[in-house]
Amino acid sequence: MKKLIILIGVPGAGKTTLAMKIVEKGFHCLNADTIREELYGDAADQGDKEEVFSLFFKRLEEIFSEGKNVIIDNTNLNPKQRKPILDKADRFGYNDIQLWLLDIPLEVCLSRNRSRDRVVPEDIVANMYMELNRSGRPKRTEGKVVIIRPSKSGDDYLFFPQN
Repeated sequence: MKKLIILIGVPGAGKTTLAMKIVEKGFHCLNADTIREELYGDAADQGDKEEVFSLFFKRLEEIFSEGKNVIIDNTNLNPKQRKPILDKADRFGYNDIQLWLLDIPLEVCLSRNRSRDRVVPEDIVANMYMELNRSGRPKRTEGKVVIIRPSKSGDDYLFFPQN
């Protein structure tokens, strides 16, 4: 069964850390930041959005056509950003689609963000957090929703599959 996992979360939520654990299980990871780094030498350089996502979707189609399991490590903050990915997955016969929402408190994301190599301005992280929680949370119509929260110690994840 071909699997697609779409990570959803603001910068500092732990998406890339989690994605790397899933890659160890044989998933192929696709991430717009990696493409930005390739094209512009710096993942922080937003560059030409059209160029970045044109390459992103070209690669996504290649991976889908090979039937590989995929994890998408972008912010994916709203249904509009997720729809083109979901449409392609549907076209390539992916039916195990999971949306993993990293439901991490804003303060935790801001704190993690401050200690990263590539710091995203705090007002941008806060705005993304509000957008996600206002209208971006995944719905069952998009796929299987899994809410992910940090463990008490904060160094592991707790998974809460939704029905």
